[in-house]
Amino acid sequence: MFLTIYFIGTVVAIYTIGCLIGALSITQLGNRIGRRKSLMIVAAVATIGLVIQATSYHIAQLVVGRIVSGIGIGGVNAVVPVWQSECTKPKSRGKNVVVIGVFIASGVAMASWVNVGLSFVEESEVSWRLPLALPIVFTLLLLAFTLSFPESPRWLISKGRKAEARGAMHALADKHIVSYEAIDAEIETISLALRESSTSEYGFVNFFKRGPQRLFYRLFLAVAVNFSAQMTGANVITYYGKTIFQESLGLEAEKAAILSAGVLTWKIFAALSAYLSVDRFGRKPLFIVSALGMGTSMAGLTGTVWAIDNRYTYGASIAATFFLFFYMSFFPLGFLAANFLYAAEIAPQELRIHLAAIGTATHWLFNFVIAEITPIAFATIRWRYYIVYAVIGFSVALMVYFVFPETKGRSLEEMDRLFGDPEHWWKVTVYSREMMGMEMVEVDGDDVKMDASHIKKA
Repeated sequence: MFLTIYFIGTVVAIYTIGCLIGALSITQLGNRIGRRKSLMIVAAVATIGLVIQATSYHIAQLVVGRIVSGIGIGGVNAVVPVWQSECTKPKSRGKNVVVIGVFIASGVAMASWVNVGLSFVEESEVSWRLPLALPIVFTLLLLAFTLSFPESPRWLISKGRKAEARGAMHALADKHIVSYEAIDAEIETISLALRESSTSEYGFVNFFKRGPQRLFYRLFLAVAVNFSAQMTGANVITYYGKTIFQESLGLEAEKAAILSAGVLTWKIFAALSAYLSVDRFGRKPLFIVSALGMGTSMAGLTGTVWAIDNRYTYGASIAATFFLFFYMSFFPLGFLAANFLYAAEIAPQELRIHLAAIGTATHWLFNFVIAEITPIAFATIRWRYYIVYAVIGFSVALMVYFVFPETKGRSLEEMDRLFGDPEHWWKVTVYSREMMGMEMVEVDGDDVKMDASHIKKA
């Protein structure tokens, strides 16, 4: 029995290993040929993997297809947040990146409802081939339209292609407000920041070197935020929602499938909360509230599933269902897309895609852990499994409060100052609060930072 459970978990989880490989392998390509072309390459790899899966006639072919498609999707996950963060202004960078979460939630919900519909024709090969083939539509859209969007201006500037960067910035700007003089000033600011950084070849090893940029601290933050996105239990519900409703809550298979799809559909609306609040309240408050909400939900799920296991079933299934929906009200707020945003925006320009790749790889590594251990945990420790995620959720809230600096409203070029100016790394969070005293005002359509006291005097 356990061998079969382990095998099922491995086939599900092997995809995430491909994603991890893809995230780490895209770094050099992304820095050499740009964000757009590298995105097209990994989209093509994902398409090939999906075709292999959808045409599988042997389990080995299915596993190979899952690894190949994972490599492509992992690369996409690493490139897109970097590209988006480099193309947006500080005041709207958060919502322009976390909107990814709305689309992630929509895709997962769509897949879940497709599976519900196809569960009525389980005897047909279409029931599993069609879900594996449908994502090809979206990878083909990436291949078709990516080049119609501007390249990252910051990447172009780093390659000395200022004329192209000027064109990209103009295409991305509000043409009724921005001026070419403002664009030229921003290009010079970015160029100066690049000149002040080391001109040596950068790679993953730089994160382990001591220096004023505190790259190891930034590495820790990128790993920690993506660890938190996985190890608070989100993909336990996403991957095994039907199993939870059917085995933990004792519901019928059809009702379990519908409720599981319903939870994932609710996640779409919950994801909008992050879009509306990430630039208003900041990243750090969203992380804390999200973690506390998830920890509370998992604690409630622990108690209700315990009651069901011990035959105190009156109302317990309804309460457990409530906690599952309650959980999905909080997870998208902080950890569906803001984790990718945070890893991308705290990095220096020359290592941005490296740090985003490490964050994405961490995300997929613990995604693999979840997919591997969950079937066994359900069969062995049952309701106690949810205690793990409750404890982690509350612990993440404490970690974020004490260790994570706020990045809202700051340009990407200011991150070196945020991490480098304080005397010690543990003073960075305090320094970030002090920097919040600097308010954003608009002068001729350009973002300029002024001390709040000067603004009041004016």
